[in-house]
Amino acid sequence: MLSIIACLTSCEPSNNAFTSKALQKPIKIAVSNTPLSAPLFIAQQQGYFDQNNVNVELIRFDGGVKCFDAMVNREADFATSSETVVMFNSFKRTDFSVIASFVESDNDVKLLSLNPQKYKHLDNLANARIGIIKGSSSEFFLDSLLIMYNKTQQPIQRVYLKSDQLLPALLNDKVDIISAWEPLSYLLSTQMSRSPEIINSRGLYHLSFNLIGLKDSHIEKDQKLALLKAINQATEFLNKSPKQAQQNMSQILEVDAQQLQYSWSDYTFRLSLSNALFSNIQTQSQWAIDNQLVPRENRVDFRLIFDRKLLETYTNQEAGW
Repeated sequence: MLSIIACLTSCEPSNNAFTSKALQKPIKIAVSNTPLSAPLFIAQQQGYFDQNNVNVELIRFDGGVKCFDAMVNREADFATSSETVVMFNSFKRTDFSVIASFVESDNDVKLLSLNPQKYKHLDNLANARIGIIKGSSSEFFLDSLLIMYNKTQQPIQRVYLKSDQLLPALLNDKVDIISAWEPLSYLLSTQMSRSPEIINSRGLYHLSFNLIGLKDSHIEKDQKLALLKAINQATEFLNKSPKQAQQNMSQILEVDAQQLQYSWSDYTFRLSLSNALFSNIQTQSQWAIDNQLVPRENRVDFRLIFDRKLLETYTNQEAGW
């Protein structure tokens, strides 16, 4: 009888923990509706948030810009976005922090055309109509390519479009080329007998997706650490079980599994806050200044928006230090 009572008593804290979690106000994360956000979606699906006793609500948006805006407008506690969104917003405000990066890709943005063979010789870019999204990684990628191949003086016609206008513009002969990210390359490839990619651009531009939060957030430090642990568990799942992860993400995003497989090998899932990311943002900020996309006088020290302490604390805890 005593052993039964002891067992019942020992079980009570666990039940209380679940009760307290259920009563927690949910932590809202604005998540971009893309495979790049896989660690967040997988953390929820696999129960890693629950395991770490955090009540998380994922709010989906199309793109990192909308996610960032939702966070700033207090519709969410955290947001996911690319480093380009971080860079542009740093010229407007410094009341947010990059907490961690959870995925990188060196082959997500590409130059695409219905006639890629014509433009493989980059001299043929002269007078081409190129569809791009102004002040985004789409435009930064194009400029990086022109600089790398010494084609900056080549006359090209920039056609500024919204993201959902790129593919229709190309298909309807409004532009000759688009500078676009996945899944547009995949969608084009399903309609062509050859790859729509003009040039092998792997390694030219490193895209990252990051977890971002406001500095005055009401979320406690231990909850933030629990979030990082859950996301890290998800990246481990993604790396250990890529086929299962793709099947799961296919269901979550309601997209064809072949679409995920097309670019999945380009993704590197890991929790980090590297010097490479810092340097990438600095490079992009100089590009934005040079192209008068942002006011030079508003440039900030990016160390002000990198919260390295939180990730270091988590890493040290996991290492048992």
